[in-house]
Amino acid sequence: MASIEQKKADERLVEDQKGMQDMQGIHANIGVKRMGELDRKVFEDACKEKYEPEEAQVKALELCSLWEDNLKNAGWHLMKVVTIDGKSKEVIDDRDESLRDLETVWGTDIFDAVVAAYKEMNDYNASGRYVVPELWNFKDNRKATLKEAISYILKNLKTLKRKRG
Repeated sequence: MASIEQKKADERLVEDQKGMQDMQGIHANIGVKRMGELDRKVFEDACKEKYEPEEAQVKALELCSLWEDNLKNAGWHLMKVVTIDGKSKEVIDDRDESLRDLETVWGTDIFDAVVAAYKEMNDYNASGRYVVPELWNFKDNRKATLKEAISYILKNLKTLKRKRG
């Protein structure tokens, strides 16, 4: 009898932990996205193709750290303004040597990750050049509304209460 009760308690604990992970954004539709932060997984995947597993992890961290520093450098301007059909538009500066070298050596995935982080950083904090947290709808890949976030939290709190009861 005690064994059955212990098993039930363990199952409830596992369910509670899964629910808490969902609330923290691991499997969440709504969560906090750090705008301007590099996707480390892209760097890890690229380094796994070029290095042994033990060395790949270290190289990925070094490379990601280097590009995080570049992104924070207020003197580095990745974009240039061009006029197309009488309208000003920001485009990637294809003359930027460090960016060209990055794409040549590491490929388009890392290049795209750096460009995306740069654009986010510029959109959210161009003068300070640091990562900014933003309420995010991961399902629709857009900024979440406050109403969506509150609804999501309330829905998940009800689910957690039911699992505990």
